[in-house]
Amino acid sequence: MTEIAAITGSIPRAARIIDVLTKAPDGLSLAQIVAESDFSKTTVFRVLANLQDVGYVFQDLESRQYRLGQKLARISQTACRTDIAAISKRGMQRLAALTEDTVFLSIPEGAAAICISRATGAFPIRTLTLNVGDTRPLGVGAGALALYCSMSRKERETIQRINKNWMADYGVSEAELAADYAVFQKTAYAANFGRIVAGTSAISVPVITGKGRLVAAIAIGAIDARMTPERINTVLIPAMWQEATLLAQRIDEMEQG
Repeated sequence: MTEIAAITGSIPRAARIIDVLTKAPDGLSLAQIVAESDFSKTTVFRVLANLQDVGYVFQDLESRQYRLGQKLARISQTACRTDIAAISKRGMQRLAALTEDTVFLSIPEGAAAICISRATGAFPIRTLTLNVGDTRPLGVGAGALALYCSMSRKERETIQRINKNWMADYGVSEAELAADYAVFQKTAYAANFGRIVAGTSAISVPVITGKGRLVAAIAIGAIDARMTPERINTVLIPAMWQEATLLAQRIDEMEQG
């Protein structure tokens, strides 16, 4: 068997094994993990042994299958104390039903924005510019821009430095980013009018907890014809702020509990 050439080093290999086991909550045999990971039996056995030593994986005594351990669950809870995608589901669905457009939820992670949830409305022309799991540089796209604009000056400067080449891939310059930030300061929402995908536009508002923690951004995408100033200001933005406020409150409640 040929191992995946691009995956080298102990940490990437361990991450690959964890990813494989994540998709099988009931566990997998050694042979199944070998098949799913494309690693050799020797490599998989060695990685599993190391993961067991630190409590990230355990082997069921009866079935002899390998499963993820509770230690990883505790680490996950520390990294993201609440499942934002899960608790936002109803709000996302309400927005999609009300607007008939596509609703996205993104969270910041480092210098990137990650789409963690998407809900589609009934309008026949759907704007599916992001899939769940897609990443964008902070500042590129409505949701990523709302996150970027809600950060401190120091954070924004760091993001610009880190993402300089990545933003250039999308044709976004520092001057354009500065102009977008200035608009955000006036309107309190981020907008992307046809910049990423021609003929489509999106707007976004941040989700900020009562303690001032930036946790996510809610965005709505639609064809340009549906993104009129009147509709944005009288329908979309009020509905988005309402759901952003409710989501922030729910996060506060769950973290306090």
